[in-house]
Amino acid sequence: MNEAKIRLMLEAEKELTLTLTENERFMNYLGRMQFLKYESGKENLMRSDCSGSVCLALLLATGYSIRVTADALYRKYFTVRNPDRNSIRCAFFITNYDRKLGSRLYKENEVAHCAGLAGEDVVLNCVEPRSVLRSLSDLRPVYYGMDYRIEVRGLNKKALLEANKDSRDLFGPDAEFLEYKRIITENKVGGNDD
Repeated sequence: MNEAKIRLMLEAEKELTLTLTENERFMNYLGRMQFLKYESGKENLMRSDCSGSVCLALLLATGYSIRVTADALYRKYFTVRNPDRNSIRCAFFITNYDRKLGSRLYKENEVAHCAGLAGEDVVLNCVEPRSVLRSLSDLRPVYYGMDYRIEVRGLNKKALLEANKDSRDLFGPDAEFLEYKRIITENKVGGNDD
C-alpha cells in the first residue's frame, strides 16, 4: 500500500471510530486485521505476527506505540488480572515446558503466542498462513492439548504510556508501523479515554 492510500484509510478510520472507546477501537482494528498474511517480526496492515497485531491494534486504538514480543506484552503491559470486559484484553498462551518452535527456543512459563480479544470470546489468531478471527473457547482445548495454559489479561495503561514517552520498547518496527504512528498521532482527532 502506498503512503497516500494508507493516510486516506487511517484518516477515514479515525473519523469512523471517533465516538468509540479505546477498547472498541482496539477490537475494531483487530477485526480489520483478519486475513493478514502471517510473517514473523512484522506489524503492518499487510503482514503481521501475533505480537505485532496486538501492538499495531494498540497503536491504532490509543495512539501509543510499543513493539515487543508476546512474552513482554504479558509481563510488562497486560498485567491486569481478571480484567473488566470493557478493557483492552489479550489472551496469552504460556508453554508448560521448554520447547522449540521454528528457530526459537521457548522456556517453561514463557509466552509463546498471544491473541488480542476482538469481542466476547473472539480473538485474532495470527498464525500461519493468515490471521483469522477465532473463538477462544475453540482454541483452548487445542492449546491445552499441546501443553499450554491460557491467561486473559487486561492492559496496564500506565505502563503503555510510560513506554511510549521515550519509545524504549520499539525493537526495530517496520517502516510502515512508524508511518502509521506518525499519521495516527499528528493532529490527533479526539482525546485518549480510559
